[in-house]
Amino acid sequence: MIWFTKWALRNKSALAFAVFASMIFGVFSYTTIPMELMPAADQPYVTISVVGNGMDAVSMDEQVTQPIEKALNGVRGKKNVAAQTGNNFTQMTVTFESDINVKEAKQQIQERISMVTLPNGVMKPYVINLNTSEIPIVELGLTFDKEIGNQELNIVDNEIMPMFQDLKGVGNVITNGGKNQQVLIKVDPAKITAAHYPLEKLYTLLQGKNASVAVGEQTLNNEATSIIVTGKIESLDDIKNIQLNSKTKLQDVADVSMQKDTKSITHLNGKNFIDVVIQKDSTSNAVTLGKQVEDAVKKINKDYEGTLQATIFMNLGNTVLDSINSMTREVLTGALFATLIIWLFLRSFRMTLITIVSIPLSLCLTMILLSFFGVTLNILTLGGIAVSVGRLVDDSIVVVENIYRRKKDHKLTPAFLIEAVKEVGAAITSSTLTTVAVFLPMMLVSGGLRDLVAPFAITITCSLLASLLVSLTVVPALSGRMMKKVKVKEHKKNSFYLSLLKWSLNHKWLPIILVILVVIGSIGLFVSMPKGSVDQKDSAYIAISLRYQNGTSIGEIKDGISKMESILQDKKGVKTHITIAGVNEDAAQYGNLQDANVVQFMVFPKDGTDSANFVKEIRKTKDQFPAAELTADTAGLLGINKTSVSVDVIGKNEDDIKGAADIVKKEIRTIDGVQKVESNDQNTKPTVKITVDSKLSNAQEISQSVYAMIQPAAIGNIKIDGRTTTVKLGAIKEIQTVNDLKDLQLMTPNGPVALSSIAKIEERKEPGTLFSKDGHHYLQVSAFVDSDKMVDVTGKIQKQIVVWDKDHTFGKGTSAEITGSAMQSSDDLVELGKLAMFSIGIVFMILLVTLKSFRASIAILISLPLAAIGSLLGLVVTHSSINISSGIGMLMLVGIVVTNAIVLVDRIRHNEDSMSIREAIMEAGAVRLRPILMTALATVFAMLPLLVAHESAMSLNLVSKGLAVVVIFGLIVSTLLTLIVIPTFYELFHFRKAKKQRRHGNLVPGTPLGQ
Repeated sequence: MIWFTKWALRNKSALAFAVFASMIFGVFSYTTIPMELMPAADQPYVTISVVGNGMDAVSMDEQVTQPIEKALNGVRGKKNVAAQTGNNFTQMTVTFESDINVKEAKQQIQERISMVTLPNGVMKPYVINLNTSEIPIVELGLTFDKEIGNQELNIVDNEIMPMFQDLKGVGNVITNGGKNQQVLIKVDPAKITAAHYPLEKLYTLLQGKNASVAVGEQTLNNEATSIIVTGKIESLDDIKNIQLNSKTKLQDVADVSMQKDTKSITHLNGKNFIDVVIQKDSTSNAVTLGKQVEDAVKKINKDYEGTLQATIFMNLGNTVLDSINSMTREVLTGALFATLIIWLFLRSFRMTLITIVSIPLSLCLTMILLSFFGVTLNILTLGGIAVSVGRLVDDSIVVVENIYRRKKDHKLTPAFLIEAVKEVGAAITSSTLTTVAVFLPMMLVSGGLRDLVAPFAITITCSLLASLLVSLTVVPALSGRMMKKVKVKEHKKNSFYLSLLKWSLNHKWLPIILVILVVIGSIGLFVSMPKGSVDQKDSAYIAISLRYQNGTSIGEIKDGISKMESILQDKKGVKTHITIAGVNEDAAQYGNLQDANVVQFMVFPKDGTDSANFVKEIRKTKDQFPAAELTADTAGLLGINKTSVSVDVIGKNEDDIKGAADIVKKEIRTIDGVQKVESNDQNTKPTVKITVDSKLSNAQEISQSVYAMIQPAAIGNIKIDGRTTTVKLGAIKEIQTVNDLKDLQLMTPNGPVALSSIAKIEERKEPGTLFSKDGHHYLQVSAFVDSDKMVDVTGKIQKQIVVWDKDHTFGKGTSAEITGSAMQSSDDLVELGKLAMFSIGIVFMILLVTLKSFRASIAILISLPLAAIGSLLGLVVTHSSINISSGIGMLMLVGIVVTNAIVLVDRIRHNEDSMSIREAIMEAGAVRLRPILMTALATVFAMLPLLVAHESAMSLNLVSKGLAVVVIFGLIVSTLLTLIVIPTFYELFHFRKAKKQRRHGNLVPGTPLGQ
């Protein structure tokens, strides 16, 4: 590595140009790298959404869910298939192993589903995989001053949508809500009978009336002329005036009107609205696109004032900008703190300037490398810079301090500078490579976690390698120019430290016992500490839900909606609120189907609103909704902030499953850390079962006849206001009671007969919602848990499940298993644990190669348990749990703490050429104390801003307080203990040689002097 130093000192003009160019291109890269909230990461599951109009839950399960489940058998890497089937819909979630390429799996699922034959009226299934890059950049609502009809939809499609689609950087624009109106023809049976017009002919009413047919060419006026016969129906009046016979028009026997969609409700601040979702392309800047959309919305509101109002309720562009600005401030504050620490130690402006030049230069080189690797600027890559900013000056500190210390009797010639750098070059190179060796394997983590931590690891790797390059080139060159007038002060040795070190070397039993106690304590503390998931205490929005009994009338649900919207309208902290109810076909494309008896409210609070208190206030209103179950929770970017452990109870018998689920609920409630337990055992829905006597009639023909009489039937499409509009023939018979159904007159070959004469009609209760897993019905028990105790609760439940299985508590064929986010948290921690072991192995290999000593390498690795006890104590002091964030912090410590040990041991080994082991240790301790303290404190103080940083509700918080706590406390404790323990163990590992040297009197009395 010394080659870089030689080149830099021989080519100073080229080096100066390289530095200047790096700064320019670094700033340019920073301004041009795409900005986004998070890196692209596939979630390890695929959602399949299907809407079946008019089908009950049991029919959907038999005719849709089960055939699709069978088609998914054999999909590679599939862990399980969970399905929720209700009236008119089914939603299935296919979960995959962490090492599976989800995009390929999605393609395979689409191919298999395409071969499934689904019943008429069932829409084509949507297959969705959520990727963080597909999260909408902007979501806005379009509200109108009157009801949304075809004219309003035309304005949106033909005028508003192109304004968004033409914006630079837009990848996709999706609309939801505002369905086309439909024409409903409601016939009066008495009037149509009096008009002597057969009812059956109405089903072919539109045939041929809305056609355009070419009948060929004829020569007219000596020219070849095309003859086209057309018939157009373009308005409601055209339909009303259709002539049924010579005396009767359609409007004489039927009521013809435009009807809006009544199956789903979408409100923005209490008004019907059209939801517009804008996604960016893969190369554009989220911040720039968000600003462009804001400008477009201002223009729309100005140009269409009095017609429509566009309201942005989510703009991730602003969130990205705020997050990046916040993280940038933390980086700059950390750099300032590191600079102050260096100045306090060196007490020289010139030397401080030489040292800290590595920060901006390393950051500029990092930006260039990120641009080269195609890594975007997001909360995680900036987090990587924030946690490494203190480490960027470590190598430069060691180089500058060594040049300064040796300068006393030397001129700053190139040869001297090269020799000074060479003395510490191996140490700083190996220490940097060991840190890189810890972070680079993060890309080996499987699944979605890899997609998130890989950019983080790449950023830190690039910044550390850049800082090493700067310390080997720019720092020596600047030192040779700027340190000529710096007066070298006498290096004062810390007598307390040297006395303590000497005492420890003479009483090795104490450091040995200390290390043993630290190792045992670390293991015990780790086992006893709570282990949880990353908790988002902030809120992007508040999620409120009203769940009614199956079969609740739409009128009662609308009353509940109006009441909740009035409550939200009166709340001071509400900026915008959205209401979604019913089975919405547009929502299927997002994989977001729900029961028709569920109403969801998304409340976007104003800045400064206390989301937690807001949720408590909303929960207090539950008495105002006696017919519904009210829930309210804070929510982040990827959904509701619920830390839950889910237990699936699977079996073949419905009663056994329900009994087992009751046992699970009862036992889980007693576990410490469980806040609430609920089940997806939904209520039943009233059902009328018609059993046809097969001797008298055909069940399929009867079902078609009944459907045709009691349900509106589509008889064609026409163009109204330029939009294709469905025309439906209203139900022939209005059914209010079961007796009406029994008395329904059906046409048979033998004439009209009552339905009750050919079929048995009975009322019963059927499940309103069915749940299945891998083809078997199941119930899911969910325990909402304190986030700090997630893994602990999961472990206790897992042990209890083993006991249940062993004792056959549930009966034959019924079992339980843990699923969901709890297992994901545990799996992620296990992945990080494996990665830590792998990283330690790589670090040990690098130490063996660079130091060429097994015993010296082992002595350095002893610093790791010293760091572990510090980080765990830090988590205890700050009341934090072990989660993914703190796990990444512990992984970082593996690379950071060995740096100080390497610098110390490398000096000891260098001294052994001319000193005894005891002399070498004492001299190395005296010389390396200052650079070790400087580098450690620079890193600690650079991390302080991250310790107090606000954790955004829009991020995954992988780079957060937990990581900072682990690194700060772990580094402080390990540094203090390393200065005593590592030298002690080093001499212990060379016990025979050291003892022989002391016996022959080679140890010089008193404290040895440094060079």
